[in-house]
Amino acid sequence: MPSYLHEGLLDLFRTAHSLAPTLLVEEFDVSLPDGAQMRAEPCDFTDMGPKEYRGDLALSTHDDRDQPILGVCVEIQLSKKDDRRLKWPVYVATLRSRLGCPVVLLVVTPSRQVAEWAAKPIELGPCGSVIHPLVLGPDRFPLVTDPDEARLCPERATLSAIAHGSGPYMDEVLPAFLAGLMKIDDERVKMYLDLVDDALTLAASRRLEELMKSTPEYRGRIATKYVAKGREEGLEEGRAEQAARAVRTVLTARGLELSAAQRAQLAACTDLDQLDAWLTQAVTATRTDELFG
Repeated sequence: MPSYLHEGLLDLFRTAHSLAPTLLVEEFDVSLPDGAQMRAEPCDFTDMGPKEYRGDLALSTHDDRDQPILGVCVEIQLSKKDDRRLKWPVYVATLRSRLGCPVVLLVVTPSRQVAEWAAKPIELGPCGSVIHPLVLGPDRFPLVTDPDEARLCPERATLSAIAHGSGPYMDEVLPAFLAGLMKIDDERVKMYLDLVDDALTLAASRRLEELMKSTPEYRGRIATKYVAKGREEGLEEGRAEQAARAVRTVLTARGLELSAAQRAQLAACTDLDQLDAWLTQAVTATRTDELFG
């Protein structure tokens, strides 16, 4: 099941079809003619046979005569999975057959370790047939500090904030990212904010919230709704922490010690009903397994 991060990153490239070709030109020196048109292609790569192969996203660029000149298979990769490297050549070959033009494989990952793994050549046979993935790791995510640039492509600014929002350019990257959110719909605003906030350090996350609350332009469009929601979630988290602490206190007072796994399970629980049930059981339990068995 794809994760929220996987789907969120993929949505950036689905929404802005020009994002992948632009990054190919900037980061990998791929040559495209001026005015090339981008469009989405079917990403079901099962052209024959019973086995299904479905990639993340397929794009094509076309010249002024509407002839395809480059296909792009975009793959979002969050972890090392060797079976993916077995399927990627299928995606490339199938899209090349459909379009009748060169095709590149663009792997996008926020992890440096995964980027290093994904960049290794994929050998297809003993005679030198090789596919070289082009890997857009965090070191190659664009750096966007200009609000006007962010407004032109909020998805580009979101990638920038994910990779650079906690670094030395924090005070230029985060305001630019927020500026890029001003003219997109609320659903995408929330998704992009969640993606960035999850990637930021605690200090950078607090800086992002300060910017949303202190800048009138952002406060009116973004912060009122988003920060209020954050406070509500924070209250829920606070109640869960208090309930978990109460469970630990009762068990300790009764001489019952939690294992490391049980402490982790208790700390991770945010379900107030479950925590209340554990607290009730803690009063009479003779073993901690009766709560967490």
